[in-house]
Amino acid sequence: MVEIVLLTVCILPLIITANLAEAHQRLSPFLAVLTFGIVKFSGLWLLFAQVVKRLSWSTGVGFDAQKPVHRTAAFLMILGFLNFGFTILINESTSEDAPVALAEALPELLGAGALHLAAACLGVGWLMRRTVADLLERLDLRRPSLKEAGISIVVGGGLWLMTTALVAIWERSVPAEVFLRQTAEAQRYFAAFSGSVITALLLAIIPAVSEEVFYRGALQPIFGVLLSSLFFTVTHTQYGLTPATLILFVVSLGFAWLRSRYHTSAAILAHAVFNFLPYLAGS
Repeated sequence: MVEIVLLTVCILPLIITANLAEAHQRLSPFLAVLTFGIVKFSGLWLLFAQVVKRLSWSTGVGFDAQKPVHRTAAFLMILGFLNFGFTILINESTSEDAPVALAEALPELLGAGALHLAAACLGVGWLMRRTVADLLERLDLRRPSLKEAGISIVVGGGLWLMTTALVAIWERSVPAEVFLRQTAEAQRYFAAFSGSVITALLLAIIPAVSEEVFYRGALQPIFGVLLSSLFFTVTHTQYGLTPATLILFVVSLGFAWLRSRYHTSAAILAHAVFNFLPYLAGS
C-alpha cells in the first residue's frame, strides 16, 4: 500500500502538470524538472514516434511527439519498462510464505484501482480539457449491445480456458517446487479474495474496470496494441520473468482486440469474466 501512495504522489502531479502545459500550448519548466528534462528532447520523441508506428498492430495510433501529455505518458511508460528490467536484473522476489489477509489485500486492490482510474481520467484531460461526456467518448466507454456482451463473455471465457491449459503445461514442465515458487504470489493474493462471492467479485471487477480504462481506454489509442499490452504486462512485476508473463501478454492482446474491434467496455466485461472464472472453477 505504501508503494501505491508513493506512486500516486509522484505520478498524478506529473500528469496534471502535463495537461496544464498542453492546455497552455507550451512546455512548463516545472514539467521539465519533474521529468529530469527528458521531455524537452524533441529528437527523442520523434524517434519514439517512429517506434510506436512500426510496432503498432492497429490503425490510427495517436502518439504526437509535439504534445506534452503524450511525451509524459511515454516517459512514464519507459520508466515502467526500466523498473521491470531492474526487477529482473536484481532477481527481486516479492513472494512470501505467509498468506495475505483480506484486510491487507483489499486496501491494496482499491488503491491500485483508484490510481489507474485517476491516471486515466486526468491523463486524457478530465477537469482540465474535457467534460465528463468528452471523457467517456475519449475512453470509449459505452453500453455494450447484447451481441457485444456475448462476444466479450465468450472471449473472456476462452482466454481463461487457454490460460488454464498453458498453466497446466507449465506445471508439468518444471519441478514442483519451481512452479510453486513462481506462482506463490498470485496464489496468495487469490486466496485472500476467494472466501466468498462478494470478495471474488471485487477481485474480478475492480482490476477489470480500472486496468482496462487505463491501458485500453487511455493508452491504447496513443501507443497501439503491442506497446500498451507490453506495458500492461510489465507493470505486473509480481510474476517476474516466468511463463506467467508471456501468458499475461497473450491475454492482454485478447482484451486489446476487443477494445480495437468494439470498445473499452467490451474489454472490461471480458476481463471481469476472466478474473471471476477461477473462483467459480475452484468453488
